[in-house]
Amino acid sequence: MALIDVDFGRVDAESDSNLKEYFVDTGVLNRISQGSRQFIIGRKGSGKTALFQQAESVLNNTSIVRLEFSDYSWEAHKAIKELGLPQENAYTSSWIFTFLISACREWTNSKFPGIRDGAQSLLKRIYNNAEAGALELLVDKLRRIRKLDLPNAGDIGGLGGFELDDAPEGAKLARAANVWNKELLKFAQLVYPQDPVTILVDRLDDGWDATQEIRDMLAGAIKAARDLNIKLAIHNKPRAVIIFLRSDIFAELKFNDKNKISGDIEYLEWDNKSLQDVVNERISKSLSVSRNEAWDLVFSPEQMRQRAFINSYLLKRTMQRPRDIIAFCTFCRDAALKAEHERIETTDVYNGERGYSRHIYDELTDEMHKQVEDHEFLFKALRLLGYSRFIFQEWLEAVQRIRRKASAAEAEKHLKTLFDFGVVGVPKVGGKGGGTFFEFIYQDRFLEPRFGGNLVVHHALRKHLDLKDAKATSSIASDDDSESEGESEDK
Repeated sequence: MALIDVDFGRVDAESDSNLKEYFVDTGVLNRISQGSRQFIIGRKGSGKTALFQQAESVLNNTSIVRLEFSDYSWEAHKAIKELGLPQENAYTSSWIFTFLISACREWTNSKFPGIRDGAQSLLKRIYNNAEAGALELLVDKLRRIRKLDLPNAGDIGGLGGFELDDAPEGAKLARAANVWNKELLKFAQLVYPQDPVTILVDRLDDGWDATQEIRDMLAGAIKAARDLNIKLAIHNKPRAVIIFLRSDIFAELKFNDKNKISGDIEYLEWDNKSLQDVVNERISKSLSVSRNEAWDLVFSPEQMRQRAFINSYLLKRTMQRPRDIIAFCTFCRDAALKAEHERIETTDVYNGERGYSRHIYDELTDEMHKQVEDHEFLFKALRLLGYSRFIFQEWLEAVQRIRRKASAAEAEKHLKTLFDFGVVGVPKVGGKGGGTFFEFIYQDRFLEPRFGGNLVVHHALRKHLDLKDAKATSSIASDDDSESEGESEDK
């Protein structure tokens, strides 16, 4: 065994060519294949894109269409302002059109001649012999014609048409999409049972800018997916549209009947065991050894300071995401190779931690910059605290050192932002042996922001923010500040 041969993989699933070899499934793929989940919600780095890429392995006898942010005609979507309808409903209509036209394009390659011919004929009618692409083609078509003929109604003949030139371009597109939505849906309901198609939608967060317009756009996508999935449902089969979305973005979306989709959501949540499985699987594939022996071949059994073993130390510094544990292990391996160690020693973990801490900081700023205008200010205030544990008054003073006139209410709002992104943890009564334990929002989606007692900065950020491990003013039952933080090891 050579440590240099250990490949922990890439932190971004898109560029990890070996992902298929060591992908760890926690049961989500089976729930997708059985049709019990249609919305995959998780934090950045929680494995959404990996699932998106691996879904094909369980979607047997189903054609797959993959859509990402870059595949959409966002300008065409923005142009749609249906007369008399809320903007959210306009986007729902346009998303239905996008999903159905994507499925129809897939059916032009169907192995069933009748379905293939029908799809080709329908696209020809919609696009007037133009190559069936995205919504831009329909926009261009509408610019060139004066009258849009409605779909043919079988033996009854044409349904006539309507003049378009007097309407705004967005209204033209909306009316055309609505007309063709009915025809496309009718065709889909006819052929879907024989030749099902599953549309996988990922990377919608690439376009997230926290504006109301993008909120309506994404809410429209969810409503459109739910609507089509109801109309095209087949028992124990994958849904027609499956959407992958970041949890922080999903939380920001407000739309009617949002609570009705709760049973269709798969929240991607990881515990310590499943995260260590991710590492063991990658070691196993790299060294051709069993998963049971993988960890001990690469990591020293020696204890860290405060009697923590390496696995506990690493896991506590993740935000319970695969991306975090992969990154930390990679930094540790690089430190061990630099020191010419045969395996990762405790000193390599300490030496790799600063680079990892900077990595987590960069990840958070990348995640926050579109939603939190002054995110850099928040981290500056954290650095001014000097210690990993603090109370609200100390936070207020740190904020006011930068913004002298900041009020307590403003400081609390900033602290709530850090809480929402898992940067700051709050005390939670209970746990093994009683006492008070710290917990972060990613460990409990329903965790309330209680800022009345001691607070703690996440372990992963301490090195980069140069925070000392010390207890705050008020007393809290906890055995060691630098390692326990009251966080339960079985989390």
